[in-house]
Amino acid sequence: MNSFIFRFRRILRTRKCVAAWIVCALLTGCWDSRDINNLSIIQGVAIDTNQQGELKLTYQHLIAQKSKRNMYSNITTFNKDSIESASREQAQLVSRTPLYNFIRVVLISDQAIKKTRIDQLLDTFNRSYTLSRKSLVMVVEGNAKEALNKIGTHKETPSIALEELANNSALNSKIPREISLGEICIHSSQGTDFIIQRLETSESNRISGAALVSGETKKFADWLDEKDVTGINWMLGKTKGSIIATEEPDTKQLLVFEVENVQSKIIPHLHKQDLSFTVRIKAGIKLSENSVISADLLKEPFIRTAKEAAQAEIKQTVLQSLNTLQKEKKADVAGFGTRVKVKYPAYWDLVKQNWQVTFNQIPIDVQAEVQIERTGAYTKGEGA
Repeated sequence: MNSFIFRFRRILRTRKCVAAWIVCALLTGCWDSRDINNLSIIQGVAIDTNQQGELKLTYQHLIAQKSKRNMYSNITTFNKDSIESASREQAQLVSRTPLYNFIRVVLISDQAIKKTRIDQLLDTFNRSYTLSRKSLVMVVEGNAKEALNKIGTHKETPSIALEELANNSALNSKIPREISLGEICIHSSQGTDFIIQRLETSESNRISGAALVSGETKKFADWLDEKDVTGINWMLGKTKGSIIATEEPDTKQLLVFEVENVQSKIIPHLHKQDLSFTVRIKAGIKLSENSVISADLLKEPFIRTAKEAAQAEIKQTVLQSLNTLQKEKKADVAGFGTRVKVKYPAYWDLVKQNWQVTFNQIPIDVQAEVQIERTGAYTKGEGA
């Protein structure tokens, strides 16, 4: 419920900002007022490359008009040199002045981010358009422009639908946490690995796993699947509102829990020159779905078995994600290095230049503890 309230307030604030700007623009007393009928509000940007290696930009323009028909249009431009130059080419194609301050999403194709560093692709948005630093970023497998051509399931303008889709990370642990232009700028300047939501556009726009971006090269490194993303979210403590689906060991029947609260800590331990970590996860959960018909949900044996099953599922998910990140990708996206830097700065100075190799070899212990706060069961006589 809290996530829905937060999203509603965020949408309301954005709409108030747009409304306030429009009112100001319509007032003849504003020294820099511009007629809203002569403006086009940019809602989304797609960054692709063509076969010649040129940058290919598509801007989604929201048109101010009375009718809802043709409320937006997509304008594509090309340029070999820079994002800013490609942006300026719009003046040769559109009559209305583009307004960039309310960009909702920036979509980058995987081909573009493989060829060009992400900080270079996004530099002009962070530098030139003040409010755009809060805009969300997604990586598209294939053609990023295609995502701006697909109306949302609830008939929203594509850019608006994509922004809302990105914010659903609060409801599903398979979805990476949304990331803004400003946050990517910080990761790039610090040289840390990070992940961005991956968007598929085959039939409709759908978030599926994440794109891994290397802190060293600032380019696309690989894809991460939904299971790996779930493990990362557990390590970051970003799974509130999501579910844990597991089996009751004896009957092999389904148990589904909703996560009501979660706390996660990454704790470094240094003994002489030997570094290790403990990932400690504590969660309060409630039973949301139960297929074990014979179970007595109030008795200790069921509660103990259910807790053990949930804890094992969390631990297995995190360990699988760690295996992918540590052994296969050699990527630290959960901030293990940051914990070492804070707690053991002298040791960090020794390993920071070669942290990827060091991180690959460090033992990590995962501890999961859950408390079942509600099972939905009741005793005879309750509710009478």
